[in-house]
Amino acid sequence: MDNSNLLVTAASGLQKTMVGTKGAILKDSTVAQISAAIYYQAEVVSKITTNKQFQSRFQSVIFKQLQQDFGLYVDAQARVNPQSLHHVYEWNKVGNSGSRLFKLNVTERNGLSFKLGSTFLMSKSSVPNSFGKRKYVFKNKASVMEAGMPVIISPRAAKRLVFETSTGTVYMPIGASVTVTRPGGGKATGRFQIAYARFFTGNLVNLSIKRSGFQQIFNSSLTKAMRLPSDVKKVKYSFSANTLNMQAESAIASAFGGV
Repeated sequence: MDNSNLLVTAASGLQKTMVGTKGAILKDSTVAQISAAIYYQAEVVSKITTNKQFQSRFQSVIFKQLQQDFGLYVDAQARVNPQSLHHVYEWNKVGNSGSRLFKLNVTERNGLSFKLGSTFLMSKSSVPNSFGKRKYVFKNKASVMEAGMPVIISPRAAKRLVFETSTGTVYMPIGASVTVTRPGGGKATGRFQIAYARFFTGNLVNLSIKRSGFQQIFNSSLTKAMRLPSDVKKVKYSFSANTLNMQAESAIASAFGGV
């Protein structure tokens, strides 16, 4: 039995004592009030991990920090070793945060846990070309180069392919195509996945979660939700468990509502 179930069981035992004694001479509401206060706070704690607002806030705060830190990590790695990670940025923008061709995304949510994945974005910039005027956008640049997939270049508008190399201009036979076995270079293949694994299987991910500040947000919001409703503080001889349940739900939604 988990902690939330234990709290529910303990709180249910307080329901009988939430009705105080009221005699003709001596009136006592103390036991009922104390029981109601403990019952309310136990309900807040037991409900908080299953509350949708809490789950959403938890996931949003941590994911935002992970997204930021992972991006900065890849940027730094790319600047140190551009031949390995140039393909996950727009042309000639290696390590530039505004030119990334990758992003993190949440692939599965289950209560307070969630799974992450990465997606490659389509390139929007033209392939550098100092020879001809025709521009070409290699949209799948990141995914193709990461996978090390070969690329076949064939003439479309022209009769033949013409390449400018360091030794001069190369004219291919009419209609001939060229196969580039590794368009990103041998060092680019699989390098993004290596960077991803290093970040999320090492200590960096733990540091990122701590840096999110969720613990401070959680403590502050929980303190707010645990504040006793005004009617529990009043002198009463009977308290409704259903009312306290609804007040607990409302307090959690108020404390953790919004993302």
